[in-house]
Amino acid sequence: MYEHIEGNIYSIPVPLPQNPLRTLNSYVIRDGRRSLVIDTGFRRSECREALRAGLGELGVSMDNADLFLTHLHSDHTGLAAELAGPDSRVYISRPDGELLRRSVGPGGLGRMNEYRSYGFSEAELEHFWESPSMKYQQESPPEFTFVAGGDVISYGGHRLLVIETPGHTPGHVCLYEKESGIMFLGDHVLFDITPNITTWPDFDDPLGHYIHSLMDISTYSVRLPLPAHRGVSSTMAERIGTIIEHHGVRIREMLDALDAEPGLTPYELSGCVRWKVHGRTNSWADFPLSQKWFAVGETAAHLQYLMARGRVRREFDGTYWHYFSL
Repeated sequence: MYEHIEGNIYSIPVPLPQNPLRTLNSYVIRDGRRSLVIDTGFRRSECREALRAGLGELGVSMDNADLFLTHLHSDHTGLAAELAGPDSRVYISRPDGELLRRSVGPGGLGRMNEYRSYGFSEAELEHFWESPSMKYQQESPPEFTFVAGGDVISYGGHRLLVIETPGHTPGHVCLYEKESGIMFLGDHVLFDITPNITTWPDFDDPLGHYIHSLMDISTYSVRLPLPAHRGVSSTMAERIGTIIEHHGVRIREMLDALDAEPGLTPYELSGCVRWKVHGRTNSWADFPLSQKWFAVGETAAHLQYLMARGRVRREFDGTYWHYFSL
């Protein structure tokens, strides 16, 4: 199944089972000579079958197509290695491509230790590898063609500018065509769910980078925003403003909680914040473990933002980080 966007641009809805994002919009620029597929879905059968069926209905063969990965998350990259044809280019930014290579297999242990220091129990950490981001990633990444901001790639008569938008991941990128006003957004701007901002190795202040990237993207004239999940329900400017305010509210919640109870770990602080899963506000005790990884990582990213601006300090007790407002 596929959806026609306009001209030679199509979307294939790729299901993401048991995931609040519901589906991935895998975009296809169809061309008789060489097509482009943007993002792939998890490495699991439901995603594989949907994407292959959609490509088949469109008459697109990966023998004559390339892949563009907006960022490293496994719901965007999981099928890249097996989907790529012998001559396919697999585009990704260098920061995300290198992180993806390091995260496969034993490389994920560093991330698990990071989450241990945030306050996760050993019982919870036993399920770390069951997190969708780890469980459904590529077993072995393909050879990448690295792209950077300012690069232009051309497919099906579209000249697509690569725009660096770090924040959601260190190397997240969007694609923009000035003439048509089309922008492939990946997860940089989503319209009815807020992109997760978490911590990353060797990437300081991810939330600060993300806010800056939102402001940067707002300078482009976008007629047709194409997000990687769900649909479009407002203008780009309206949505960017709403996302920035959302993070402002979250920061104020965290500062209030630290004022009331100094020394909280990121895990404990996450329990003081209102989170929504499947559109409902959940108590922390009932929060699914699969979503706690994202929530605690986002709390840690907000704490980095506050530390970088002199509003919070932290202390390490040998096992966990504890945070204090200033």
